Amino acid sequence: MIKWVGLSIDIENRSNLTSEFEAGAGEAAAHIVAAASIIKGLGEWSLQVSETVRKYVDNWILTLVPLTYVPGMAEAVGSRLKRPIFDIFDEVSEEELATTLELVTEVKRSLDEGNVPYNFPEMEVRVERVMRALGLDVNEFGGFLETSGIIIKMQRMVTLFAIVVGISSVWDRQWIAESQ
Repeated sequence: MIKWVGLSIDIENRSNLTSEFEAGAGEAAAHIVAAASIIKGLGEWSLQVSETVRKYVDNWILTLVPLTYVPGMAEAVGSRLKRPIFDIFDEVSEEELATTLELVTEVKRSLDEGNVPYNFPEMEVRVERVMRALGLDVNEFGGFLETSGIIIKMQRMVTLFAIVVGISSVWDRQWIAESQ
């Protein structure tokens, strides 16, 4: 069991995932995040909403494991994040977020199969757009992404984005202020 910034991902259950589940996990997470954004806007946020979002984001992240983590990556994301994922829909549509999450899953699956994903450049552009909406500049994470191998760079980009989505789904200003 991995514990990660309020998220829990049961790696042992990954073998029980079907490709159908993997293919829809990103889209489902995007729809739940968008619904949660509306609920937040109405001032009806609750622990139940927060837990539902966490579960759907966890499920999406589970489709990506194993991840190629670089020590300090989560801390770098947490310290630079400017807004939670619920607040990006003024810049990124629900459909665009769903497409991005699904594309990241496809790229990761291709990498896991030992292939160079043809759609990595598109994924990279989409990931950067979502990160910008969260107040993050992908160039600030160059130290984590720089490597001599393109496959490792791709794996690290997937990992970085999984961390970004995970942390931004549980992020709030009060929590950040109290932890500093």
